[in-house]
Amino acid sequence: MKKIILLLFILALTFNVSAQSNSLTAGIGLLNTKVRMQYEHGFGDMHSTGANLGLYLQGNTGQRLEGFYRIYFGGDNEKGMFFQATAGAGMFSYIFDEEDLLINDGVNFLYNDDGDKFTSFGGSIGMGGKITSRGGFVFESTIGFQIWTPPSSNFNETYIAGDPTYADLNDGVNTALYYLGPGFPLRFQMKFGYNF
Repeated sequence: MKKIILLLFILALTFNVSAQSNSLTAGIGLLNTKVRMQYEHGFGDMHSTGANLGLYLQGNTGQRLEGFYRIYFGGDNEKGMFFQATAGAGMFSYIFDEEDLLINDGVNFLYNDDGDKFTSFGGSIGMGGKITSRGGFVFESTIGFQIWTPPSSNFNETYIAGDPTYADLNDGVNTALYYLGPGFPLRFQMKFGYNF
């Protein structure tokens, strides 16, 4: 038990000694309604890492968690221009729910059976800038390109056999609306927060 306490103490001390800056920021998305929250931990003079949590509120509703790594060009991880790379996963709902996916093959009613949520994996690269005031207020903006896996088919084989055209059409619409929402290839974010 003493060794575990000693190890935790050393880890906490190491974290506090190496911690140059931490920031907590948040922003909202207007075109695809969402709320984003971000934690960033600076280490060294020009590096930081952190996590973004996005909560999508319309269309493909759900959440996405992304880890990121940044390199700041000016040698200060509290301000200046940076390059950012992210990777993560999200859990989203399909646009069409179970009631929308009900068909009658003449004898039976057929439903999808693969659930009403799907998982998406992906990442992004981008450039951005960050300003930190003397009082600790933070403003940052990022623009870049992202790639995320589209929704998988939400239909079982019986459903597809009952009406393959309808299944293909719904899969196509789900994918298109996903790429107009959370999977949109262009990434633009503005966030406000506090540095501590």
